[in-house]
Amino acid sequence: MPERISDKRFGITLACLLLVTKVVLAAPASQCEETRASDKPLNIILIMADDSAADNYGCYGSKFFKTPTLDKLAREGAKFNHCYSEPVCTSSRVKIMTGRDGIRNYVAFGTLDKSETTFGTMMKNHGYATAVAGKWQLHGGKNGSLAPDCGFDNFCLWNYPGTKRSRYWNPSIIRDGKKLETQEDDYGPDIFTNYLIDFIGKNKNRPFFIYYPMVLVHSPFPVTPDSAPPNAKEKLSNQEATLRNFQDMTLYADKCVKRIVEALEEHELRDNTVIIYTTDNGTGRSLTYPFGSEQRKGEKAYATDGGTHAPLIINCPTVVPEGIVTDDLVEFSDVLPTLAAITGARLPDVELDGRSFWEQCLGNKGNPRQWIFQYYYPKFAAAAEDHGQGINQREIIWAQNQNYKLYADGTLFAVKDRYEKNPIVSGQNTNADVARALLKSAIESMPSKAAKLSAAQQSK
Repeated sequence: MPERISDKRFGITLACLLLVTKVVLAAPASQCEETRASDKPLNIILIMADDSAADNYGCYGSKFFKTPTLDKLAREGAKFNHCYSEPVCTSSRVKIMTGRDGIRNYVAFGTLDKSETTFGTMMKNHGYATAVAGKWQLHGGKNGSLAPDCGFDNFCLWNYPGTKRSRYWNPSIIRDGKKLETQEDDYGPDIFTNYLIDFIGKNKNRPFFIYYPMVLVHSPFPVTPDSAPPNAKEKLSNQEATLRNFQDMTLYADKCVKRIVEALEEHELRDNTVIIYTTDNGTGRSLTYPFGSEQRKGEKAYATDGGTHAPLIINCPTVVPEGIVTDDLVEFSDVLPTLAAITGARLPDVELDGRSFWEQCLGNKGNPRQWIFQYYYPKFAAAAEDHGQGINQREIIWAQNQNYKLYADGTLFAVKDRYEKNPIVSGQNTNADVARALLKSAIESMPSKAAKLSAAQQSK
């Protein structure tokens, strides 16, 4: 039986109610609109650049690459210092889309098993309009996936059935199921960005989820629409010209993000949209670029820090506080449960490996990881020379935290040992020994064999 409210308490309650009512009625219209906006479902735009390590961004310490839009998003939102992708594109794409580690669902390079449930399907089932634009590369094999299989009815994609190799100038693109006619002066990244801006305008009155796996900044490295004309007096080697174009491409990717931000502002959706930015793996191996006093080589496809250390920026004005910088561990299986935490979407009814990092974005402690687990079957055979095991001696398994990394073969490295030249032996360092025990138990807690990968598939 409910408790009876005394007359005295009722008088106080009524007075409080009248005071609140007076304050609300007196509030400026803009404040009321902000209150209503906060009650709306949050939109999400997940952007993942191609072949670009964390050290290619100003907000992660680069003085060489210019990324003003992303640096601003990081300053005014949340930045994770220890986010890790897989070392190469397909592995990262399968993992980020499913919330499951490759040891559970990796089939082959260029394939996402269509039996897997993706974040596109999760968000579509939750009532969100969904769109994907950019690079697909998941349709290979008998059981590969197309965009509608993954919950995306709206799509504008390269590396999709019916397309050819050109992704930049005069690109080959399928848009909503039809081949797009392009010309020599059409630039792929502009087409993808324009498509998503148009999608935002068409869906501004309903919640939406956008996935933008960019074609930038993958090789080849042609000029961008904003690249300066060649200087006849300046003699650049091919390597120098390539690096300059890569600089321009990185800045152009930043510009694409800026245009999307401006579209959100135009439609008054900026404060109600969560922007997430990351990258699928390290910088291309053909590139050497300055970072501080170093000349760093791109480590794409290697299971090293240079091959897997990705940026992670989350921004949503009025929701994500400014200036959050965290050393909490995040890996790509964490993205799907984070999207669910943001929106209230129902998680897929499968075994997931990720955990949400949304609370950390809000400035709360959350449920941070003590370690991450990685399974990788490299297309690039040289990447498996040191630690490859299992199928065709090509499976690489490791666990790591912020400071140490243990391979399944027992080799331990400091994470800061970028090229992994100095293995740490037992008894050499007390902290390393503690980490070794933790990471060994992490590896043992996961499946010992890949569920979907077979030697027969890989030997074809």
